[in-house]
Amino acid sequence: MMRLDYWLELAIEAANKASKAIMQERKNLKDWKKQDGSVLTSADLASDQILNDILGKTDIKVLSEEKILSQKESENLQTFWLIDPLDGTSGFLKGSDEFCIMISLIHENRPILSLIKSPSTEDIYYGHKKSKVYKNNQYLNIDEKQFKNNQFKALLSVNHLSKIDLEFAQKHKLEAINIGSGLKFCAILEGRAGIYRRLERLNIWDIAAGDFLVNLNGGFMGMLDKNLISYSPLEHRSQFFICVSKKNFLKDFL
Repeated sequence: MMRLDYWLELAIEAANKASKAIMQERKNLKDWKKQDGSVLTSADLASDQILNDILGKTDIKVLSEEKILSQKESENLQTFWLIDPLDGTSGFLKGSDEFCIMISLIHENRPILSLIKSPSTEDIYYGHKKSKVYKNNQYLNIDEKQFKNNQFKALLSVNHLSKIDLEFAQKHKLEAINIGSGLKFCAILEGRAGIYRRLERLNIWDIAAGDFLVNLNGGFMGMLDKNLISYSPLEHRSQFFICVSKKNFLKDFL
């Protein structure tokens, strides 16, 4: 039985508590190098622990960036929580406020509920498949004027544009803007940017929450062939994707 409202309430509670823990931990941060060379901080671990404890009350398995499920646990898994306890760690370490918590509930390879929480601003974006998208307890509607002003703003790395990204930006007369972490999706959701395209494989916990909210809010996020992205507990790397604030804006780019 789908208990979407209850699950979403739990996810919001978990994100709010984890958010406070991250900001508290930041005052006296410890960090380590992981085997893959990326950095793990005490804030990642504090957030991860809280999210696992609270979401674990649902008896639904949790797949986290910091706790990967085993092959055996992942096989035949229809429903699972997918979390990134602190997305944007490198910016977080440099003192940036562009980091977030991302939580999704995946059912049959697609998200059915998700949220993105900014611990710095305390803004939270959330929804499930039977609701609208909310920001801080209010419906999130794209402001038409804002969308018109910003639709040709693209979320591209301003500092190191690849040749392909540069050609794409020039061809469509796009203005590149740089936002760190999954907060990129919040810019798309609000119409502060019009397009986000990624031609590299990211981890599924980096994108599932944004994918769900953008599609739920009348935008489009999916693969370059216009199919939706499939999220499997056995495959942690995503496909290339394109994401736009409004679905009808997609035809300009494909």
